[in-house]
Amino acid sequence: MVEVYDDCTKIDHCADKQEKAALIVALRNKLTGSNRAWAEGIFDFLDFESFRLARGHAPVTPLGDTDDLKVMAVLDAAYRHGAFRGLCRTPGGAEWIGVLGEFCAAMVHQGFKWLRSADVDDWELPALGQAWCKGMAAWGLVGLTMAVDAAGQDTDNDEALYRIHTVVVAHHMAGAGWLRYRGPHPHRHFDRTVRGAAPAESAIRQFAAWRGWPRELTEVLVRSARHVNTWVSPPAPPIHHSRQRGLILGPHTPRLNARVNQVVDELVPLIGDMTPEEITEARWRCGSWLMNFLPVWRARGDRTDAVPEVSAFGGVLGVLRESRPRPHITTEQAQRIIEWCRARTEHLRPDDQRKIMDEIEATVAIRGRLPGAPSATGTDARRFKDGVWSTAALSVVYSRHGGREVPEDMREPTVRLFNAITAHRRIPGLDVERGHVNTDCWVCVCDQLFTGLVDNRPCTGVLVANIQGSLSYCHCGLGATVDDNDLGTR
Repeated sequence: MVEVYDDCTKIDHCADKQEKAALIVALRNKLTGSNRAWAEGIFDFLDFESFRLARGHAPVTPLGDTDDLKVMAVLDAAYRHGAFRGLCRTPGGAEWIGVLGEFCAAMVHQGFKWLRSADVDDWELPALGQAWCKGMAAWGLVGLTMAVDAAGQDTDNDEALYRIHTVVVAHHMAGAGWLRYRGPHPHRHFDRTVRGAAPAESAIRQFAAWRGWPRELTEVLVRSARHVNTWVSPPAPPIHHSRQRGLILGPHTPRLNARVNQVVDELVPLIGDMTPEEITEARWRCGSWLMNFLPVWRARGDRTDAVPEVSAFGGVLGVLRESRPRPHITTEQAQRIIEWCRARTEHLRPDDQRKIMDEIEATVAIRGRLPGAPSATGTDARRFKDGVWSTAALSVVYSRHGGREVPEDMREPTVRLFNAITAHRRIPGLDVERGHVNTDCWVCVCDQLFTGLVDNRPCTGVLVANIQGSLSYCHCGLGATVDDNDLGTR
């Protein structure tokens, strides 16, 4: 599949008509006879490029002259002709979920493509140009999350949701941090100059009626666009700087949000002396935390959800050591957290439970700063536990799909990416030492981590949770300065 998509890229970038025609014929011959679902989208792409070669223009049909309708026309064409069709189809699950996944993948892909406007033909660039790219990528990611909120209650949809999550987020990770996909970059975060706005509800509904989209698909796209267009970072206490708060999980995902609150309500009594302000911060923090587990977490409260939820203790302990700060939690508090985690993992095989509980005990001690906490070899190895990545990776592996955790040689880049991407939000003396942050270009280290994880082939859910989790701390990798809180048109 990778080779086929590389061939698509060559066709997309080829300026010579004769050479492009030869590439189209070669790829068509390579795929002839294939019955794979994703081949449907490749053939659509080849038909699209053949049409452009023969007629000199793209088969795009805007329904009106407004910017929103032009953007919808391009997104619709990218979905139908951009090799996305078939990528999110699974044997089970509601049909609209696969279509939504493919459309969201087109949004994220097109958002990053517009950002690299030098590679974009005139037909692909709407009137507002790069101003749309941030909104498109955010719309695709929020739409994906709302799909989990809307359809995750039904176990029949689990595999479809897993598939679309990994496809859409793979495009996000590649667009944000894979240099082969993203292309040259200025070694800095995107900022508010990439304005960010999703189309208005009227444009979405007009296209939905024209294309005959299922009602569920239309409603998720309308609600997610509305959220992107009205979201701003709420003010936070100065000590918490400008953390992401509520873009992915929040009131717009009521079922997921209710489950986050239930988990926090279980964790708070284990500490016993949290203030109302700390509890509020813990709800925000754990929402951002559990968002990373959406490939496997469905917020149903069943035993498979219980395993990814164990790592939420990291969010609560992070609040405790930043908001007061306190030097450490007590041994009794640590033991209550450990027993809470033990109860949530008791259905695992004995060897698996023992392995994850060993990680949990060490992580609680390090993150809770217990006197005599175990040491780890090297700063990055200790930080990998302190950041709860070790527990998080195992919780994804043991929840539903199995597979490998983060390989040893990828743990250092994991820490470096998180430190680089959140350097301006670190609190000297409370988080990690100041001299250990802001030493990398986050795009370069993300490229190293993304490529390394793909080559090492850990569990797909682990790859998604690992990099997507870091990107979510900087407004989905689409704007990371402290004052960049403007996703919409305000």
